Amino acid sequence: MTLQSKLAVIKTMLDPASDTSLDGDISVYLEISKEEILNWLYINHPEKRKGVTDVPTRYEMVQVHAVVNGYSHKGAEGEKVHNENGINRTFKYDDMIAYIRNHVFQLI
Repeated sequence: MTLQSKLAVIKTMLDPASDTSLDGDISVYLEISKEEILNWLYINHPEKRKGVTDVPTRYEMVQVHAVVNGYSHKGAEGEKVHNENGINRTFKYDDMIAYIRNHVFQLI
């Protein structure tokens, strides 16, 4: 997937009516998630990461979902429990990093 196709998929998942106003934020999340995926994937073999500049194809959708997960928490960073007018909010994953670490398998 190209960066533009990832941006398009993520914007559709977040807000189908969105314009280019989300591009900057999403691009930052994509870059952070890419680095985390590569660091986590090659944590036991950093020498194998040399020359790897993008997320392996098998983890592209993990990256997309991690960005959606991370972006959806924006403004609620660090929040563990939220109760308001009888509505309780909890998250399955604490943040984008937790999502990645649960879906990317380290090389052995």
